[in-house]
Amino acid sequence: MIGIPEKNRMVVAEPTCKQNGGKMKTRNIVLSSIIGALYVVLTIGLAPFSFGPIQFRISEILKVFVLYNPFLTIGIGIGTLFANIFSPYAGPWELIWMPFTDMAGGLIAWAIYYYVLHKHSPVFSMTVYALTTGASVALMLTIMGAGEFWFNFISVGLSELIILIIGIPVIFGIEKILSKRGINIRFDKI
Repeated sequence: MIGIPEKNRMVVAEPTCKQNGGKMKTRNIVLSSIIGALYVVLTIGLAPFSFGPIQFRISEILKVFVLYNPFLTIGIGIGTLFANIFSPYAGPWELIWMPFTDMAGGLIAWAIYYYVLHKHSPVFSMTVYALTTGASVALMLTIMGAGEFWFNFISVGLSELIILIIGIPVIFGIEKILSKRGINIRFDKI
């Protein structure tokens, strides 16, 4: 990286790497890695509440970051993969299905927020994300014999919705602080 002075602050010229035919800046890779690592630490650190039909994963608050940058869904997916290694239900469902559905749900939420709602009403986008997560976990737990689908869906979906709705002002506040310090996480500003 090369530092280029620009009006009282340093702008960093970043190398890029080719990924899926497009460019993914180093910043996106670093941000995704940070989100993934935080997700793992929060999930495992609060493990008794992070797994099962009745769960309250505080790490899910990080999902709100995907409204700013769709590349951060990669961090959520990788974080889910590594956190779920410690799940009592660890296996293909937890290690393949859940990271995939977390990334897919994040991309759907971002696309709705960015293209359909034109960056208005993050509550609606996060509600969609909560429902996709609730349905994914409910399906997995039901197939694994850990309760009925609707109980699992309501239980996980409701806790997910609460965390994501509370997370909106928290993450928006964090983004403002980062932005004031010259750290942009927004997709359209990177």
